[in-house]
Amino acid sequence: MKVITFLSDFGTDDWFVAAVKGEILKINPCVRIVDITHDIKPYDVRGAAFVLFAVFRNFPKGSIHLAVVDPGVGGDRKPIIVRSQGQFFVGPDNGIFSRVYDASSMVYEIKVNSSASATFHARDIFGPTAARLSGGTSLSRLGKIHREYVVHETAGPTRRKNVIFGEIAYVDHFGNCITNIPNSEKITKLRVLGRMVNIIDYYSVMLSKGLAGVRGSLGYYEIARYKGNASQVLKAEPGMRVEGHE
Repeated sequence: MKVITFLSDFGTDDWFVAAVKGEILKINPCVRIVDITHDIKPYDVRGAAFVLFAVFRNFPKGSIHLAVVDPGVGGDRKPIIVRSQGQFFVGPDNGIFSRVYDASSMVYEIKVNSSASATFHARDIFGPTAARLSGGTSLSRLGKIHREYVVHETAGPTRRKNVIFGEIAYVDHFGNCITNIPNSEKITKLRVLGRMVNIIDYYSVMLSKGLAGVRGSLGYYEIARYKGNASQVLKAEPGMRVEGHE
């Protein structure tokens, strides 16, 4: 059974998510739809790109990832399908797939039916495209090669002597601040906003409500607060500078 994942900033208070799923099921009633999240901050394309990067490898090869955070809906940005790393991605060409592209990625501009609304491409274009792809329709029938696509550059950490300079890449639901410093870097402390925190083995080592660094499950160091919210303490946002010290 084919899998379509669904990620958006639609929330769950309205009919938007259900409408998209309904259009998918009309085309392929046998597909399995898995919600990643619909609680991306409104219009936060970079945040959505990080969440997609964090999870897509957990799905079987050939899965289809429908990702729609689309502040430019109805405008000049193109609707696209991406084939990359053995999987497929459907959504707007606005940088949301920046973290899944590699040297072998192929991108297709979706052929759009003139009856599509100008405000709900997830329902009228992206969902149906993902459904047809799950049913075996070829990429060449769904679109044409698209060679100039949007990629948001993601900064990597840099090293100077015994210090690694990085940044907070994402803040999760618990307030953990996920950095872009890989767990493979041998550091013992993280410094953020003038505060130095020790690296510990797991969350509950912090018996107090202080801050500490941990080697996160995604493969990057995180700054955490046991049973608390590190991002609130730090007033942290993505892009904030972090230093790793040996």
